[in-house]
Amino acid sequence: MRKWMEHLQKRKFSGEQRAPRSGMARLLAAVIPLTLLLTGCSLDLGGKENRTPLDFTVVETEEIPKELEKVIEEHKEGEIQVAYIDQGSLYVVRGYGKQATGGYSIAVDECSEGEENIYVATTLIGPSETEQQKSAPSYPVIVLKMENRDKEVVFE
Repeated sequence: MRKWMEHLQKRKFSGEQRAPRSGMARLLAAVIPLTLLLTGCSLDLGGKENRTPLDFTVVETEEIPKELEKVIEEHKEGEIQVAYIDQGSLYVVRGYGKQATGGYSIAVDECSEGEENIYVATTLIGPSETEQQKSAPSYPVIVLKMENRDKEVVFE
């Protein structure tokens, strides 16, 4: 006990004394750890929830339901993003509108399911420079077919 008292007296007179904390500093010292504890720490993956890849097939033109084919034809000049349900299947359509030439393709970057949504991301791929291009315009569109999961489709 005596050594402790000597230590305190040395600090008091040697200028090693710590400045008293203000009320705000004490409050922050208590609130910040409590906030982290209650909210939990997690790694943010760009705002993406946990997603599970979905099985899908790319539908050939002749297999597209007639009503959906009409919708695609009516909107082919501009970009189109449509979800269509027919006989228990979900059809997801992504079209990129009128392009000056042919030779375009569409890549499916993601087709996945989250808790509340289905996510579809595609990329329009232009014709290669070595490929012979048709001078007529084209209307690139892709139709994906999957099991209907009663969720909203989000195009990314």
